Amino acid sequence: MTVWTGRFVSDAVGIGLRSNASRSLIPVEDLVGLALRDNPKRAQLLVSTVLAKHVPTVPGLALAAGELLGLLVRSALDGSDPETAPFDTVAQLLARRERPDADGLAALTAVREHLAQLRDAAPVAGPELVTVGYAETATGLGHIVADALGSPYLHSTRHEADVPFTPFEEEHSHASDHRLYPSDPAWATVGGTTVLVDDELSTGRTVRNTITALHATTPQAHWVVAGLIDLSSDADRQRFDDLADSLGTRITVVALGVGAVDLPEDVLARARAVIDAAPPTSAAESTTAGDVVVVDASDLPPVRSARFGAPGRLDDAVTAAIADRVLPELADGEVVVLGSEEFIAVPLAVAAHLDRTRGATRFSTTTRSPIAVIDRDDYAIASAVSFTSHDRTIDGFGPRFAYNLSRGGSRFAAVVLFPEPGADRELLLRPDGVVEALRTVTDHVIVVLLTESVPTPAEWNPAP
Repeated sequence: MTVWTGRFVSDAVGIGLRSNASRSLIPVEDLVGLALRDNPKRAQLLVSTVLAKHVPTVPGLALAAGELLGLLVRSALDGSDPETAPFDTVAQLLARRERPDADGLAALTAVREHLAQLRDAAPVAGPELVTVGYAETATGLGHIVADALGSPYLHSTRHEADVPFTPFEEEHSHASDHRLYPSDPAWATVGGTTVLVDDELSTGRTVRNTITALHATTPQAHWVVAGLIDLSSDADRQRFDDLADSLGTRITVVALGVGAVDLPEDVLARARAVIDAAPPTSAAESTTAGDVVVVDASDLPPVRSARFGAPGRLDDAVTAAIADRVLPELADGEVVVLGSEEFIAVPLAVAAHLDRTRGATRFSTTTRSPIAVIDRDDYAIASAVSFTSHDRTIDGFGPRFAYNLSRGGSRFAAVVLFPEPGADRELLLRPDGVVEALRTVTDHVIVVLLTESVPTPAEWNPAP
């Protein structure tokens, strides 16, 4: 068993993480490690072991975590008690803190097959149910939950679009603006149910902002808030109750793990001191740049971003076809499929196909979060590469990162990059771009180019 990746921050900064055993189906400390942020608003980052955002993760594990969260939402909707066996299996795998062996992968597959049977045997979604995920970290997680429920899906975004939008704020983030661009003006039904999915709930302020903004235009009978972990306080939970009373609605919160974070009063100063004292880290860079292969999959069906609204279930035939294009480019060795910021669900599904076909596949994504790097076993972020973004976002071009592509001197044999469909090839390949950054930490970079499906004017302005 390897060490917990939150121990260093806990010991050096005094940040405590407590799991509520009676309310958790999976212990919080098995769902997250700890890292330090380069952020003046918040010292710590809870680094998920199942989200596959900052830590390259077995694809099936990331999918199973989302599907288990979907099972909790299902139970919140129909009032049933979720069966605990699938949660116990995943908890046991996470407690080992290492890649599942053959028996573990078989158990994980069995859990996912069972959850799929539950989904197909008793779908809960109707026209009054919709699922919304938060950018950037939970866009993929939200899609998995929507799939588990059989509901339509929409995620918030920081991308630009020349259409009306609904804004809301995420106060503690370094990039706080969110927008919703549903192409269907009737995407939510008055008196219906909306499921809001995020990776973690800390104070719940972002979610309350969302509910307030959306309820003003499309009042809902029930809001279900779903997160991998819930670290909100009793006072925060009371604020949800107060908001529900003031709006005349119902708000239910579900999470795989429930607990609390204890912070010293001078946490920002302590974190800064630890970051400043940390030794410089190497990203296991190559002496020669890795080669680059561009896989042009533009002849495959265009990919519709869920920022405009999409069916909850991805087209398995399309993701399998994409995987078939990538597979011949992969040599032996462990590879990582790398999604791009908000573009997570499709690359994750492709990674799952590759893992079933060849094994030795992990999944992660790029991110806009600046995180301190310390290469040690008991810290969650061991390495980073940085580059300039290539997407048209509301805050313009800026620094982006990919984490843990190496640890302790080891690295992946290849990185399979999935930029947003329709991404500008020249921006991807420019000297300060993502491809050149990845070439420094692997011998092979495979860039998969997909075609974007953009809503037509008729979809934005349907006939009455």
